[in-house]
Amino acid sequence: MSATTQQGTGAADRTGRSLVDDDFLFAEDGTLRGAPIALPESRQPDGPPWRILIVDDDEEVHSVTRYALRKVRFRDRPLELLSAYSAAQALTMLAAESAVALVLLDVVMETDDAGLRLVRAIREDLGDMAIRIILRTGQPGQAPEERVIVDYDVNDYKAKTELTSQKLFTTVIAALRAYDSITTIEANRRGLRRMIALDDRLRPDMGLDAYAQTVLEQAGPILGSNACGLVCAVEGVEGWSIGGIRFRPLATTGRFAGIHDIPAGGPLYTRLSQALAARRTGVDGRTATLYMPGPDGGAFLAILDCDRPLMPADAEMLGVLTAKFAGGLINLVLYEQLSQANTDLRALTQTLEHRVVDRTRELSEANAKLETLASIDSLTGILNRRRFMELAEAEWERAVRYNRSFALLLLDLDQFKRINDSYGHAAGDTAIRVAAERAGSVLRGTDSLARFGGEELVVLLPETELPAALMAAERIRSAIGTLPVLHEDKAIPLTTSIGVAAWRGVQETLAQLLDRADQALYQAKQMGRNRVEASRITVS
Repeated sequence: MSATTQQGTGAADRTGRSLVDDDFLFAEDGTLRGAPIALPESRQPDGPPWRILIVDDDEEVHSVTRYALRKVRFRDRPLELLSAYSAAQALTMLAAESAVALVLLDVVMETDDAGLRLVRAIREDLGDMAIRIILRTGQPGQAPEERVIVDYDVNDYKAKTELTSQKLFTTVIAALRAYDSITTIEANRRGLRRMIALDDRLRPDMGLDAYAQTVLEQAGPILGSNACGLVCAVEGVEGWSIGGIRFRPLATTGRFAGIHDIPAGGPLYTRLSQALAARRTGVDGRTATLYMPGPDGGAFLAILDCDRPLMPADAEMLGVLTAKFAGGLINLVLYEQLSQANTDLRALTQTLEHRVVDRTRELSEANAKLETLASIDSLTGILNRRRFMELAEAEWERAVRYNRSFALLLLDLDQFKRINDSYGHAAGDTAIRVAAERAGSVLRGTDSLARFGGEELVVLLPETELPAALMAAERIRSAIGTLPVLHEDKAIPLTTSIGVAAWRGVQETLAQLLDRADQALYQAKQMGRNRVEASRITVS
């Protein structure tokens, strides 16, 4: 059966009786029911529809689900419902389709565990951790809820006999909200990485126009959007009036390409004049305006027209981009002024040099802020302590809520002071980097490795009991200590001591768990180093 895409339709049983008379979608006897959900009148969408894949071998389930969700909108965007009638068909669709937000998945289809196998394939083979997966089963005995929630990365579990149209509505909206948050965070991270990488493309000798063109072309990818835009220098600001200002284009893309002059009184001139009068960076619908004050009372303006509505998170990203953009443009202007100035005008040269220093410092501060936001330790390239604590807090909260297990490993490089004293601090840095690389090479993709401070590393092991945590720690210890570290043709012996602590339940806080791992690490050090020790004490 081929895949289908529909907006919701009504459904009837074989006798022609309407299936919308009751609240429950799926009765205990296996028949299907559906009830409409009262919603406000729809409006024009503010973005593409939310794509939801219904996977079930019963065609009536598709019909009733479509009917129950036919009027649902979330954040002024409608739903697009896709259908697959087997796990194999669903996997083929997910490999080909983009931006599917939610899968409503049956367990028993072509095999008794087809749905569960599909969950594994989505998470592991397709590597899609953002998509939300909700299991719906009419045979709970085939897949007990407790085992499924622990063993499979699903986001919700519903028996069809308990599922009303209101519950389905609530479940879908909650899943879409979570998906939207996850994709927004990931988009912001990609934007930050692109913004940091932008520095490699910008050179002080490339000229004002080339600089503006490079930043303008990268603005869309930083926002995760297709964008066309215009950057211009504002001339004649002092004592300005409409018609007395000249907007000189520096760079253009998309539908603005080829614009070399902006005549007074035209639509674009009016739009730029309004942006100049506002004198601020902001977003309105699909349009972003960047205002950048320049030296000597001048200014720069940029307009970006995007293919999607811009959100508050986009405005924050644009604020950082504006600071970077403005600092670079001002530096370029100042360098051009310096190259054209008369070498005899020492006072003017000194003033301009001071301005360059000030602007460079501002640009460095903006870059430092971006580095901090990136959450990466600069020496090792792994997570820093702040980001690790955020992940650990989130894992602790999930463990409390769903009664899951997890464990922590605390690593300390043995005789690290001796390495620094004997070979130098550069060798110590090399040892830390190599230890991080070797530890990461034997961890699972779901584990988190971070630099905790100095020569200490820390590992978060989700869904892990103490025996498995001890095995992971032994793998790390062996990987780090098997071979010496090479630094400037010197072979430096390197071993590590590891403390292991598995979470003991809701009575134990994250701070207490860390304290137990630290105590276990201390025991490993006391017992001769280059060993793994499990926590044997209870921290009150």
